Amino acid sequence: MVKIESPHFQKEAVIEKLHQHVGNLSVKIGERHLWKEGSLERTTDYIESILTSFGYPVQRQTYSCYGKSVSNLIVEKNGTEKEVVVIGAHYDTVPGTPGADDNASAVAGLLELARLHRNIPTRKTLLFVAFANEEPPCFGFSNMGSMICAKALKEQGVSVAVMVSLEMIGYFRPDQTQNYPLPGMSLFYPKTADFIGVVGNFHSSKYVSLFKKGIRKYSAIDARSLTGPEFFGGINLSDNSSFWRHGFRAIMVTDTSFFRNPNYHQETDTIDTLDFEKMAEVVKGLHFTLMEM
Repeated sequence: MVKIESPHFQKEAVIEKLHQHVGNLSVKIGERHLWKEGSLERTTDYIESILTSFGYPVQRQTYSCYGKSVSNLIVEKNGTEKEVVVIGAHYDTVPGTPGADDNASAVAGLLELARLHRNIPTRKTLLFVAFANEEPPCFGFSNMGSMICAKALKEQGVSVAVMVSLEMIGYFRPDQTQNYPLPGMSLFYPKTADFIGVVGNFHSSKYVSLFKKGIRKYSAIDARSLTGPEFFGGINLSDNSSFWRHGFRAIMVTDTSFFRNPNYHQETDTIDTLDFEKMAEVVKGLHFTLMEM
């Protein structure tokens, strides 16, 4: 396994910043949804303040949902090519949970990737997007934040190479507690809950393979992949599904959610259950894979 170091990637600093972001989102703000007054506004203000501190101009893609105004937050890192890679994570939670893993962990990863790439030349143009309203009752409907974003990109004729959905990237255990959609899968995949998953539909298989290999090459965390029909095994249960619906290639990077984490959608989804060292390795693998693209 190749380990690449970079002055842009200092692991201890990344761990500290990931912890800071998850703390602000899941502890200071806590539940983040339409029915907790002001929580989404506090969340978007926080995310925007961090992205602005990196020197990015932030676009608010604002729309109405259940009579309330909500926003996706978008920043662009121009590359030498116009083809775009979208890296996205939803910032909302279901009611009753602080959502440390689901999905503050992924928003923290998104913010760190935006920071790490700020002053690095890239070929692909990178769009970092924090999505509103991924959770029910919006999931799968037109008022889902990623659906709004994907629709706009399609209508604008933007050439999207792939969308990368970050969905729960913080829960890892050395125990044999990993579950799968089908019992026989444990014969081919690890029983220990200490890897990161890269999943996608058949149309996106090229990028499933590319990101799995990249994470394995550039980080100290194992990556496992699954390519299948869109309805299989929960691979459509995040913002990547919105991009599939609009004809784009899209993958999900995940700690496998409820197949591993017993705190999924519970009040016990707290910051103390996360492994920030392994989260940093996921960010590292994604960072260098994006650079390699």
